[in-house]
Amino acid sequence: MVLKEINTVNFRPFGVLVGDIERYQRFPSDLCSDDTRVSSALWYYERDVVVEPLGGVGILFIRQPDDMLHKFLLDKAVRIRREMQFCVMPYDRRLEYRLYYTSPRMITSTASILSGAGFTPTISVKTLYTVLYQEKSRQFDFRGERHSFWEFTYINKGNMLCEVEGVSYELKQGQMIFFAPNQFHTQRSDGRSPLTFLTITFDGEIAEQELLLNRGIYADERCQQAIQAIIDEERSSGAYGDDMILCDMNRLLITVIRNIRTDSTVTRVPTRLKVTVDNSYVRDCIRLIHKNVSQAITLSWLAKELSLSPSYLSSLFKQKTGRSITEYVRLVRLEKVKELIGEGRYTIAQIADIMGYCSPTYLSTEFKREYDMCPKEYAKML
Repeated sequence: MVLKEINTVNFRPFGVLVGDIERYQRFPSDLCSDDTRVSSALWYYERDVVVEPLGGVGILFIRQPDDMLHKFLLDKAVRIRREMQFCVMPYDRRLEYRLYYTSPRMITSTASILSGAGFTPTISVKTLYTVLYQEKSRQFDFRGERHSFWEFTYINKGNMLCEVEGVSYELKQGQMIFFAPNQFHTQRSDGRSPLTFLTITFDGEIAEQELLLNRGIYADERCQQAIQAIIDEERSSGAYGDDMILCDMNRLLITVIRNIRTDSTVTRVPTRLKVTVDNSYVRDCIRLIHKNVSQAITLSWLAKELSLSPSYLSSLFKQKTGRSITEYVRLVRLEKVKELIGEGRYTIAQIADIMGYCSPTYLSTEFKREYDMCPKEYAKML
């Protein structure tokens, strides 16, 4: 169980710390002594309530409106805002605390059991069966199978056509797919280019597994880091390599589910370039940049397309995204360069020409500045 410390910053959404408990001692109160470490209910009060720990180690559970539970180490008196759902239970043995209140306690049930007994992972790969990095020709055609364990596939190069329970999916470079236990699936190349992909089969516990199924998922930068770590471990055969792969697989699963929940993998552009803005001009500006990334993009051209003054657009873009337009264009262009390198159809000189760089040398300089490797090193890594 991961417990947070109660301080003025992280407790601000739920209430405040109480420095002077004496001012509340004139209110009605209950002295509580508890050794129950499991609960299926939360409390709330129509007015603010004060919790004062007296003896033992306590856990304070608080639920936000979006149902996310926060767990705090209860080692100081706090005032919890009205109608905020919470409960208190001992971390170990008996807990004594006092509740100061001016309205009756209300009780609401929870969908999950709350416990002070420790944290049990809800996403946990328990068994690895295979880790296969495969290189196939453009004639690759796997007739299909179903098995009693999970299967994960990541496309590193080429396009893969999958059929899952009769539904077809086209997976492009940088995409992945999960097959659930006993889900029949086929795999084949698109017939146009060779295919390189990573396949992992495993068993374990996966919360919200329905989010993973029946979809092609783009791997953002964090997913790619976990996948590359798995490939490196498989190739190095180091001590406890399987344990490391299992850890990286857990990290990958959690990252993918987080991304799907926040809808952050809808584009090939890595997460660090994703921006959520509440301004239509900036959204339209970003669309123009991505649509014309291989062309010469200037502030004056963007401003003209959007019918805005250059100074206003520049200021607005920086305010809403935290980046200048020049820096954003530079990063988007480099990500497109990575994509073209991954396709394997062009030389670095050709890519420099396609993307409008003045020379391959300048492209290499910009690429190394951003990724700490030159384009040829990146190509070899792929």
